[in-house]
Amino acid sequence: MSIIDPQPQAPSAVTTKNLYEPYSTTPETTESQLVNLDLSTFDLPGGKEALAKQFKYAVHNVGFFYVSNFGLSQEEVDYQFSIGKQIFDLPLSEKVKYGVDTKAFSYNGYTGPANHQIDISYVLSNIPKLTSHFPDKEAHPRPVQDNWDTIEHFAKTIHRNVIERLLVIFALVLELADEEYFVKRHNYETRGEDHLRYMPYTARDKDVNKKAQELYSTELDIDQCYAAGHTDLGSITLLFRQPVAGLQVLNNDGKYRWVRPVKGTITVNIADTLSLLSGRYFKSSIHRVSVPPADQRHLGRLGVLFFIRPNNDVLVEVVKDSPLLKREGVYEPLEERKDPLDVGTWVKERQKHIFKNVYDITDAGQGKDGQERDELEAEVAGIKIKYWN
Repeated sequence: MSIIDPQPQAPSAVTTKNLYEPYSTTPETTESQLVNLDLSTFDLPGGKEALAKQFKYAVHNVGFFYVSNFGLSQEEVDYQFSIGKQIFDLPLSEKVKYGVDTKAFSYNGYTGPANHQIDISYVLSNIPKLTSHFPDKEAHPRPVQDNWDTIEHFAKTIHRNVIERLLVIFALVLELADEEYFVKRHNYETRGEDHLRYMPYTARDKDVNKKAQELYSTELDIDQCYAAGHTDLGSITLLFRQPVAGLQVLNNDGKYRWVRPVKGTITVNIADTLSLLSGRYFKSSIHRVSVPPADQRHLGRLGVLFFIRPNNDVLVEVVKDSPLLKREGVYEPLEERKDPLDVGTWVKERQKHIFKNVYDITDAGQGKDGQERDELEAEVAGIKIKYWN
C-alpha cells in the first residue's frame, strides 16, 4: 500500500521524558468515551474490515478516537517532545528569525511573542513535510536542522503506519470499491499542506486563567480571549500527548467532555476537508483546549501534532460511487460547483479568512463582519464553515 521507503532508525537518546502523573480529581465535566483502534490487527485476515465496522459509529457521530500499536516506541515519541522543548528553549531573538509570514497567509514557522501573538501561553512551531517541495533546512531553527533525519523518520513512519491505514478504513466505511481512494489523494511525496507542530501550553496563574475563561486561545490579547471551540481544517489531526488533561470535545448533548490522555495511544480527530469529501458523513467535531483539572493545573505540557491534508491538486468534492452515502442520502452538491475547487486553493482561502477574522479583530471582540468571535459562521470559497463555538 505505502509508497514511502523505510527510514533509518531514530536516535535512542531522550532528554525529555513523559513523566507527569495522570490527574485524579473528578473533572467538572465527564469524560468522552472514545473507541480505540488497535492497528496491529489491520493486516490480519479480515482485520481492516473489522476495524471499519468498529469505526463506523465513531466517524459519523463522534469524530474523535484513539489509535494504538502504531509502530513507534514510547522512547521515539518522547524524543519528539525533546525536540519541541529544544525549540522553545531557544532565546526569543533566535525563534523569531523563523516566524511565520502572516502577510503571505503562511502557517509554517514559529508563532509566539514578538511575532503576532501577545498571549505568551500561545506558542507553536510548524514544520512542513520534509520533501523535495520543502528542502531548505536553513528555514528551520537549529534543533530541527540537527534532528532532520529523526523528524523525517517519525513523520514517514506515522504516515505509513497510521495515516494510510486510517485512510483505507475510511474508504471501507464508505464501502468504496477502491479501498485506496483516500490514500491516493494523500501521497506523502506530492505537494500538500500537511505539517508537524510542536506546541507548548504553559502553566498560568489563577488570575490569567480566570481572564482567559479557563481556556487556551488563539487570540491576540488575553483580554479578548473567548471560548475557543473550533474544528480543524484538513483531513485528520493526530495528537501525541503528555499525560496532562486539557483537550475537550463538544458532545452531541452540547456539553464539553474531557478527552483523557491514554498511554500508548494517539488521539485523532476528523477535520473539515475529509468531512466535506464524505458529504459531511464523517464528523468534524468542535473541540477546545482547557486548563487542566485542579491537581494538574500547575503543570505545563507539550503537544506534538500532525495536521494531515489532501494533496493540493485534489478537488474538494464529495466522493463518488459510495453505496453508503447513496443509502444515507447525505450527499452535499459540492461536485456541482461551476468552478472546481482544489485543496491548495481551499487551504489558502481558509488561511486568509482565519487571519482576517482571528488576527484582525476590534476592541469589542468582533470581526470586521461585526459577528461575535464565539459564533463566527462564514462562507469561504463557496463553502459554509463554522470556526468557533
